[in-house]
Amino acid sequence: MLCQERIDARLSDAESLVRSGADIGDPHAFLRGLWQQVYDGAPMHLRSAALRRLHALARLLGIQYVHGDGDTPT
Repeated sequence: MLCQERIDARLSDAESLVRSGADIGDPHAFLRGLWQQVYDGAPMHLRSAALRRLHALARLLGIQYVHGDGDTPT
C-alpha cells in the first residue's frame, strides 16, 4: 500500500512531465501505468483523491481513460 506522500509525489511528478511537454509516449499507456502504480496501490480511504487527480491528468492530456476498460482511446 502506498502512503499519501508517495501518492502525491508520483502524481505531482506525472503532472509536471505532462505540463512541461515531456515525451511520455502513448498517453493511454502512461495513464494505465499511473493507475496501476497509484490507484491500485492506494488504500481505500485515499482512492477518491487519487481518482480525482488521475481524471484531471487525463483531461490535461486530452483523453478519456477508464481503468480496466480495455484501455481503448475515446
